[in-house]
Amino acid sequence: MKRNISSICFGVLSILVLSLHSPAGKAQDAEKSPLVVNLSYFTIDNKLPYLTVSAKSKASGKFQPVKGAKIKLYLNKDSTGKGIGFIGTLVTNEKGKCGTDIPATLANIWKTSTSHTFIAITDATKDFGETNTEITIAKSRITIDTADDKNVTATLSEFKGEAWIPVKGVDVKLGIKRSGGDLQIGDDQSYTTDSLGQVKGEFKRLGIPGDEAGNIVLVAKVEDNDQYGNLRVEKSEPWGVKFVSNKDFFQRALWASRFHSPVWLVVVAYSIIIAVWGTLVYLVILLVKIKKLGKEGTVLE
Repeated sequence: MKRNISSICFGVLSILVLSLHSPAGKAQDAEKSPLVVNLSYFTIDNKLPYLTVSAKSKASGKFQPVKGAKIKLYLNKDSTGKGIGFIGTLVTNEKGKCGTDIPATLANIWKTSTSHTFIAITDATKDFGETNTEITIAKSRITIDTADDKNVTATLSEFKGEAWIPVKGVDVKLGIKRSGGDLQIGDDQSYTTDSLGQVKGEFKRLGIPGDEAGNIVLVAKVEDNDQYGNLRVEKSEPWGVKFVSNKDFFQRALWASRFHSPVWLVVVAYSIIIAVWGTLVYLVILLVKIKKLGKEGTVLE
């Protein structure tokens, strides 16, 4: 009976050891979490473009940002698919994001083509496998113009050969720059460019607050386009309502700041403070005198 029990225990242990060293177990150990890297291209006012990179991985059923991911960026690639213009190595922050401008050292490479491929490469780590992400962006620009009848016109062009060619069929948003985000100028959220690469929208936000001169900032932008990336241009126009500062704000009143409170309120407040602290100080002095007299053996009358 004891021999049978020993044989069973030995068999169970053998199965456990074999399962740990089986190909399936090795494959599970070797499996790494997939790292998702996204590239975005931006230009503002048709100036030097820049790139943003985000890294995330799926955990607990949803994507989570990955902090500390090292990402190598390249501009364009050779016939073998390798990057030829090194932009730099970026490290993602706690939100899984990072960004950079295109360095001036790559100006010659930038001028050689009307479209460019940006490549993001990450090496394999203990947590993630290696990745290779790329986007191809055509050289483009967006301009904004206004008319006296408060119509806004935006023009999208692509650089081909040695000229700027109008782009048709691209969604463009027209808006007003505000502190909490862009506000659309009218009823339509976006407009589609015509054969001249233009969109036109009527400014309907009459009475919107501006600065002291009534200026507001108009915006024309292309967002997350597969071919042109993110483009944005701004222009200031005096179409808003002039901002008038409240001159009564700095006068003495109950609702003013503490330095502009009514004189009677200041006198009452400081009188109460002085009375309270004066009483406390007087009590402390009395306690000191009582203690001193007690040591001298003097009886208070």
